Amino acid sequence: MAEFDVDLFVIGGGSGGVRAARIAAGYGARVVVAEEYRMGGTCVIRGCVPKSCLLLDRTSTARSRTPRALDGLSRR
Repeated sequence: MAEFDVDLFVIGGGSGGVRAARIAAGYGARVVVAEEYRMGGTCVIRGCVPKSCLLLDRTSTARSRTPRALDGLSRR
């Protein structure tokens, strides 16, 4: 069986796991990250971030169709 000399073994390559690994590596730790599928995790790949982008696009489109004086963006 192989042996590995690491200081931190992170289970999960989601935003929290990657952040923990980067901080530890920044302090000089030898880090290994184990991820089953793709780095980034559910939130980044198909959850929170894509949903936020879609909502932002939707509100931007709605604002572009509304006269500035009516949506509160024009303040003089």
